[in-house]
Amino acid sequence: MHLQPVRLFRGYIVNPAAEDRYALYTDGGLAVDANGIILDVGAYHEMRRQHPGAAIIDCSDRLILPGFIDTHTHLPQFGAVALYGKELPEWLNEHIFPAERQFTPEAADTQCPIFFHSLLAFGVTTAAIYCAVRKDSTHVAFQWAERTGIRAIIGKVMMDRNAPDFLLENTSDSLRAGEELCREWHGAANGRLLYAFTPRFAPTCSRALMKGVSDLAGRYGAYIQTHLAENRAEIQWVRDLFPEMRSYTEVYFGVGLLGPKTLLAHAIHVGADERRLLAETQSCLSHCPTSNLFLKSGLMPLRELMNSRLRIGLGSDVGGGPTLSPFEVMRSAIYTHTARRMLHDVDGGDISPATALYLATLGGAAALGLDNKIGSLVRGKEADFVVVNPRRLSPLPTDKWMDLSSDTLLSRMIFLGDDRVVEQTYVRGALCHDRHSNENIGRQR
Repeated sequence: MHLQPVRLFRGYIVNPAAEDRYALYTDGGLAVDANGIILDVGAYHEMRRQHPGAAIIDCSDRLILPGFIDTHTHLPQFGAVALYGKELPEWLNEHIFPAERQFTPEAADTQCPIFFHSLLAFGVTTAAIYCAVRKDSTHVAFQWAERTGIRAIIGKVMMDRNAPDFLLENTSDSLRAGEELCREWHGAANGRLLYAFTPRFAPTCSRALMKGVSDLAGRYGAYIQTHLAENRAEIQWVRDLFPEMRSYTEVYFGVGLLGPKTLLAHAIHVGADERRLLAETQSCLSHCPTSNLFLKSGLMPLRELMNSRLRIGLGSDVGGGPTLSPFEVMRSAIYTHTARRMLHDVDGGDISPATALYLATLGGAAALGLDNKIGSLVRGKEADFVVVNPRRLSPLPTDKWMDLSSDTLLSRMIFLGDDRVVEQTYVRGALCHDRHSNENIGRQR
């Protein structure tokens, strides 16, 4: 492959640094080497002086920020979004299990490119993804993720009890299929693709299956992703199935599923003891506010969980969530926290636009244990970033966006943004989406 020279992207750089803080370069430069690694970021003229031979990519009338990270979504459910009216148990049986039954390799071959290109069009550069129970369909999903250039953590869903016959697996067969996928795909595309063992949730997984997942994930250094305490009826179901355990979280702890590479979606209804256990095991959470509201599951105590020093990212949870848009998820996280403070008279701090951006970028990377590689634009990290057109964020055509404060720009991006503001999406320095092109671009490194 012919390697490109150093490229210097010039633009208005917004760079998350902490939960409530971001760095800003109104005339910034992002230097990226031929392998897609960030050489440096700073004031444009200083970067130009340091890299005199760089090819200039002029985005000086655009915002440049890290790519968004979706820490929880379901690929087979993409065609079953926006089916309102049910709560989790009924919704699964009526809409989702039938959709996952239809996720054959042929269906995956049609659906995957649309799904991955949609993520990239929204500026999502990394996603943690559930497939269905079929090994062959999950293999197709990995192939398309490799082809489109997105960074992805993907897993085959595992269920060996309390599931429809057409999705039910034999325990040893499920573990064997997961191990084979992990051996083939974990670390593929030079580390851009990773594997997550994916027991759906405790009600549909035997202890033997969950313990087997723990052993395999530890052996291969792979991820574990599952659901936790999303719905009150689900929690009661877990109590009935595991009467000897004190909590839903303790069920996972008892079979070895908790740990730094475990990503637990939802965690809406977790008590103080469960929060301590999650913190002690360094387990990570995915907050899915659009889904939590859509399925009437509840209001996650986001601020309290963040104050417990848990690593938390944001997830679209499609199809529980009706959209892949990280903008919608960010603003819903803010709205949810505001509503919870009003309804329950809780305090502990606001969820500001800066905090929402952090959760969708650097916070999400930390939740996935990838903040040493992605999540912010820092020397030595991989160049996952998006280019946003701020002119689309102004309600009046006479507005001069360069005269607005950075906080105003950030607020407008979150509350007014959608896929139309994302012009380009880069993963490891490779252009994977260009709004002005007639087709999406997938390039591998």
